[in-house]
Amino acid sequence: MGEKWGDNSTVQELTKSFEKAHEALGHKTWIVGRTTMEKDFTHHAAPIHKLIDYTISREDHVAKSDAASYAIAIDGHGKLGWNSAEMLGEHVITVLTEAVQDSYLAHLQEIGVSYVFAGEDKINLPVALEKLKTLFNIEILMLEGGGHLNGSFLNEGLIDEYHQLLLPLADGRTDTSSVFEIEEKDRRCNATLLKLQQVKQLEDDVLWLTYKVNAQV
Repeated sequence: MGEKWGDNSTVQELTKSFEKAHEALGHKTWIVGRTTMEKDFTHHAAPIHKLIDYTISREDHVAKSDAASYAIAIDGHGKLGWNSAEMLGEHVITVLTEAVQDSYLAHLQEIGVSYVFAGEDKINLPVALEKLKTLFNIEILMLEGGGHLNGSFLNEGLIDEYHQLLLPLADGRTDTSSVFEIEEKDRRCNATLLKLQQVKQLEDDVLWLTYKVNAQV
């Protein structure tokens, strides 16, 4: 979704297609990267630190394990500002590295945000997903960006199904982000092959393409 598309009423109506698809899929637990969470949900709130005089062990903190749905953020170094344990009615889980500060963890504990550790200084996605499944019984995640997080999941072979909405507009900008962005130094394969499962035409000439991930080549 391009912020530079403007506030034209037709464009605004088209962008609602994404939320409609989100609801139609029916999987309420979703995961995004720090930049997306900061821009679209926490609105660039500064991280909050609680003044403490003790250390906090690097153990996963499960504040709530029976929520109907979860909002999950990948935030390796604790840069997101949380003031509530809920986001859009869903319990917040943040995925951190052990490099995060104790004062940040103390605040998360105080407001009831759950967190798990997945790496010493860099996020290990397979470890993160295994913990989300084991500690919170999460079987299916909706991966919703941004491009770097999507690319990391794709690179690790952690995406089973891909849904793409094609909107009937074009902007021609050369700086538009890709759906999947992988640093060349981190690339594990040349490409990921997809198999088309379904094509649906939605309102306003929007196309909804559903793919199964086939293989990495």
